[in-house]
Amino acid sequence: MRLFKLKRLNISGHLFLRFFALFTAGLLLHGCSSHKQYLQSDSEYAQNVQIKRVMLAQGWDNDTRQLFWFTSQGSRILPLSWFSALELAQSQKLFLSAEHMDSLGYLPAAASSYNPAALPIGFALDQDNKTKTSWVGLTCAACHTNQIDYQGEHILIEGAPTLANFELFYRQLVESLQQTLKKPEKYKRFAQRVLKADYDAQNSQQLFEQLANTTKNAELRLQVNALPASYPKDFAGFGRLDAFGNIQNAASALALHNPNNASALNAPVSYPFLWGTHQSNVVQWNGSANNRSLIGPLSRNVGEVIGVFGGLKISKGSSNNAKINYSSSVDLKGLGQLEKWVKALRSPIWDSRYLPAIDQQAATAGALIYQDQCEGCHQVISRDQDQENYLATMIPIAEVGTDPSMARNAVLHVAQTGILEGTKERVIAGEVFESKAPAIKIAVNGVLGVILGNLIPSLKASQAPNDKSIASDIALMKRLKAFLASRAKITNNTSSQDLSTTGCESVRVLCYKARPLNGIWATAPYLHNGSVANLWQLLTPDSQRLTQFWVGSRQFDPFNVGFITDKGRSKLTVLTKTGEIQQGNSNRGHNYGTVLSAHKKRQLIEYLKTL
Repeated sequence: MRLFKLKRLNISGHLFLRFFALFTAGLLLHGCSSHKQYLQSDSEYAQNVQIKRVMLAQGWDNDTRQLFWFTSQGSRILPLSWFSALELAQSQKLFLSAEHMDSLGYLPAAASSYNPAALPIGFALDQDNKTKTSWVGLTCAACHTNQIDYQGEHILIEGAPTLANFELFYRQLVESLQQTLKKPEKYKRFAQRVLKADYDAQNSQQLFEQLANTTKNAELRLQVNALPASYPKDFAGFGRLDAFGNIQNAASALALHNPNNASALNAPVSYPFLWGTHQSNVVQWNGSANNRSLIGPLSRNVGEVIGVFGGLKISKGSSNNAKINYSSSVDLKGLGQLEKWVKALRSPIWDSRYLPAIDQQAATAGALIYQDQCEGCHQVISRDQDQENYLATMIPIAEVGTDPSMARNAVLHVAQTGILEGTKERVIAGEVFESKAPAIKIAVNGVLGVILGNLIPSLKASQAPNDKSIASDIALMKRLKAFLASRAKITNNTSSQDLSTTGCESVRVLCYKARPLNGIWATAPYLHNGSVANLWQLLTPDSQRLTQFWVGSRQFDPFNVGFITDKGRSKLTVLTKTGEIQQGNSNRGHNYGTVLSAHKKRQLIEYLKTL
């Protein structure tokens, strides 16, 4: 059988094995009447993609804003011709319609020179230079842009955590692919849209075979990222994702072609807000990533792309000089640009033109309460200094008392190393991989393999000084080797018994990061796992906090500072059916300020609005 290429299409048969897991299977929209009414309201404005949004002053002009929304970082979900032709599983409505993407929590956007395909905010086009195929993928803004609705105003918050549902998005995408294969008329419409003038029986059959192979690999990803049957279908829901688990599975299960390496995605977290990210010494909720090193920002960004369809492949090398090959679709230049824009991003200011005026007298009193109750962990950074570097405060979980699942999973998940056994953990430095290793080490190995295999683009993306000391590959390699050797700390035999409870200077201690709270008013729900609905609930003793509330609504509650909780798109449930705390969903801990009087709590909240 001859190999073929469609005249306008050239898609690898291993398409979805080159993607990586950001999504888990199993979410369905809840069917209660309030939910349906809410979606109907959303769909009305979603049909008008040129909705008037209020843009707050956050340090970006309109060009920068659009560039951040639509600059590719190398993520590839599907070719644009496929994605724009795909129908929903149970209707003829297009998957990429503004109404459908809005129902998933994404923000519709009008066509422009930056966005010629009229994709939602955070969906970008990526060009394959070899095949000349245009792909649709995700960029930073998909996870870090939000809209707050209040009394008819739609306030866009750049860098804020999204309320979108990645897992439902991917589940519905796979279902749409499956139904396109199963229903002849649906497939015919798809093929005619994709092939256009090249549509004939032969090309249609060839496209069908490619679609079937793509769908098969997509189903494998669902299997790899499936939750245990005991977990509810809407476990993560809107506005949360087990990002670490997805990246670990991307590397250890999919890149190494070993589905048995998969770990359950049972530690969903809220997406962190981006302002202040570049200025912090560490990133990630558990502070696990160094952000000040030669390649620190680049390595965290490459890892993020691997989690959103960055196409990482780890394979045996063809010679002794290259024992392992690393390849991906990561766009290093795009990552460098995106990081530059994030560096300039400012936190949003509560704007009384669109939101109720702050009680300044109460806020002044609240500043003193903050100093007493909060500033020991969450330092105050004035707006004229918010572009300066700062040191984040790391707090042991034993002290803060919040859900430990994310931090534990990042350390304790172990996987078979496969072809990496006998190679260096940090590619050119560190200990040698044994037959098993923490899954996060395999992910880090993949990230570093991509970076080291593209030294010059990585150097430019890192915005490192272009001086003689790193002008050559050899000199850069020496610096990288020294850095990587110094960072290889986590041992291969880490277990739950090894984990200490004090002293965040040790990598064996489970900790979470406490960062400055600039713009905190625009980042609900709260705690790292989004288990607390609003600031008033955060100041409520943990035993009295809501154990169930709706999420996904953009309707803002300025009094309690968060989103409304009586209707939305899915429910966050803290307790299991038997009344126990669901792993990953605990709303306990962080009891700071909870013993204050109601009057002082309101004063503190007024101050928090000013940050």
